[in-house]
Parts: sequence; structure tokens; C-alpha cells
Amino acid sequence: MGEVSVEQRDERRPVPLLRALGGMLASPGATFASFPARQPWFVPLLLFSLIGAVTQGLVAAVIAEALAAQAGDLSQQAGLPAGGTGSVVQFVRLVSLATGIVVGFSGPFFQVLVTAFVVWVLAMIVRQRLPFAQLFSLATYAYLPHVFGTLVFTLLVVSGAYDPMATPGAWPTSLRVLIPAGTGAFLAGLAQRIELFGLWSTVLLGIGLAAAARRASGWGIGVAVAGWLLLAVAGSALGSLVPGPGSWPAATGGAPGLGGGIPR
Repeated sequence: MGEVSVEQRDERRPVPLLRALGGMLASPGATFASFPARQPWFVPLLLFSLIGAVTQGLVAAVIAEALAAQAGDLSQQAGLPAGGTGSVVQFVRLVSLATGIVVGFSGPFFQVLVTAFVVWVLAMIVRQRLPFAQLFSLATYAYLPHVFGTLVFTLLVVSGAYDPMATPGAWPTSLRVLIPAGTGAFLAGLAQRIELFGLWSTVLLGIGLAAAARRASGWGIGVAVAGWLLLAVAGSALGSLVPGPGSWPAATGGAPGLGGGIPR
């Protein structure tokens, strides 16, 4: 069977941003089907990045206090004078906050880019040609559930209902929070990636892929799930090769693996 391509002249006008985002919730299939091949992605991706920067900045501010306390303890143990300890604590706070904001802003772009690339390659493997720019646009709008997940995560952390230092990198909506602490790094990483909002995003991308390729939703979701599984396994395998915070030497304070969670 020959390769299928849907590349052709598309005279449809772009769907307005608010209508497109609302359609992701109300009727994703019909909304994706109404997208032209060049549905704009820059503004929604910028919006997601700004939300990510603000929310991750709020979470980083909470984490920074725990890391600053740990840095202060370690500085005192090293025999630094009070002035030196204060400088170290302030430096750790600033670096933690800046890192959170930068990661929060850039995260959506890189996640959309990698997801779009993997799904694009898988689509070509099953002989379905789609322009990469179109896949990137679909992945951008399908990222919307991640934004909701980020808002929920931030609310729980800021309110004190969830300690992000107790299980580093894991969202409370992931399977990781149900896995015992002694679980192997690979299985723990895989459980961390089985996450409610991430799975919702994967299904959305599959629906969009099916609409763009003019195929059944089951086909598109299957390709999207295959892409998610590939990324989950690869990410878990790579993560298992890097020592996690839990393997660091124990000490007093609040950093994970260094004496507990966020100090209360």
C-alpha cells in the first residue's frame, strides 16, 4: 500500500484562538477538523509559556526556601562565617527561582517540539505524510491539558497541600505518588510519566492527528499513544542512569534525600 499524503491547497481560515482553545474542551474532533493546515501556533504557545513561567516561579519560590535552608546548614557545617552563609543562602534562592521561571517558560516549547517530532516520524513510518508544521500546531493545542495540570499542581504546592520535595519531579496526579519509595528508578520514572493531564493531552493529540489525516480517531490515538510510550520509556531509561536526590548523602534540612521535605 502506497504512502498517504494529505498535502494540498487549504483555503480555510484559521480558527480564532479562544474558539480553538474552547473547542479542545467542548468538541476536540470537530475543532481539529476545522483547523487549516497552517493553524497559527505562536500565540497559544506563548500564552502557555507565560503561564508556565508564572506557575513554576511560584513553585520555585516554595522550593527555594527549602534549598536555602539546606544550603545554610551545609555552609555552617563547612565553617563559613555568618556573612558567607547568608550570601550562599541568597544565591541559592535566586538560582532556584530563576531556574524555575526559565524552565517554566521554555518547557512548553520543548515538550511540544519533541512530541510533534516523534509523532511526525511515527506517522511517516505508518505511511501517513503530514507537514511537520501542521503536527507542531496540533501538538501545541493538544498541550492545553498540561496547562490545567500545572495550575492544579501550583495551587496544591502554594497552599501547602502537596510537598514537591517529598517526591521530586512527580505530580500528585501521576501514578508515581502511589509507588513505594524503594521502587527502582526505571519503574518509578515510568510511573511518574503516567499522569492524568499528560494522558488527556495524548488523547487530544491523537484526535487532532486523526482529523488532519482524515482517518478514524482510534488510528490517531494509537499513533499518539505509541509516541507517548516511546518517550516515556526513553525518558525513564535515561533518568534511571542519573543519580536522583534520594541517593545523595543525608543531612539536616529540607531538600529531598537530604533529611526530608519542605521544612514546616
